Amino acid sequence: MEISTEIKSYPRIKNAILLCLLLLGIQLATGLAFGIILSLFEFENSSLIEGTGFILINLLSFGLVIFIGYKKTHKNFIEVFFCKNVSLQIWVAIIVFMFGFVILSSELDNLFHSLLPMPDLMQDMFQTILVNDFFIISIISVGIMPAFVEEMLFRGVILHGFKENYSPRKAILISALLFGLIHLNPWQFITAFIIGIIAAWICLKTNSILPCIYIHLFNNMTAVLAIEFSDIMPIRGFNTVLYEQSFQPLWFNAIGIILTGIGVFLLINSVKKSDHSD
Repeated sequence: MEISTEIKSYPRIKNAILLCLLLLGIQLATGLAFGIILSLFEFENSSLIEGTGFILINLLSFGLVIFIGYKKTHKNFIEVFFCKNVSLQIWVAIIVFMFGFVILSSELDNLFHSLLPMPDLMQDMFQTILVNDFFIISIISVGIMPAFVEEMLFRGVILHGFKENYSPRKAILISALLFGLIHLNPWQFITAFIIGIIAAWICLKTNSILPCIYIHLFNNMTAVLAIEFSDIMPIRGFNTVLYEQSFQPLWFNAIGIILTGIGVFLLINSVKKSDHSD
């Protein structure tokens, strides 16, 4: 009987799960250590210290896991992190799509919150992360940092291995599932899972992680900016605080549906044109 000597690309599903568990373990250990330090010392600018600590903990945990995963692939940086240039048409399609998607995903969150209300403790935690006394901390911790480190892990290291070991559909779904689960709460899972599917599909079609970083950045920054500048143009259910949960106006949802539909149409056509030109 012939024994297959084929070497599977790293990571496979079990390896990806171990990477996620390692990430959570490092975050838990460093978070506990940081919490102890905060309890022992009284800092004047607590929001600045807490925000900076949150950023450093996530940079450390994701940085170590990404580095370990990357080294285990035994591939070069470009291969693992998909850095191919993306056409202007695809960028335009993604931008239009995201303007609509953030509206629809916000209303989806409203629906989910109405069916499963978020506990007060979770509301306070999210509010603290989204609204820091130092605006730049919120921008970095919620917008910029996750867009880069999470995409490098899930659409970089993990999706790279999955696409070489499994079918495109399985690679997309399993990587998106892990991306949703890593957030550790049901109120973020649905949106994260959907974004994971969209980002993974675009990554495989364009062979580039850059649009994924933009999608993630756009989605997260919208949440920060919408709440920070809610006084300028308040929209019920979109940029209200968590404990004032309500549904969005119908006209706003209609804009979301139209922009999402146009974005999907442009994106599919742009990807088809890109496939024909390759």
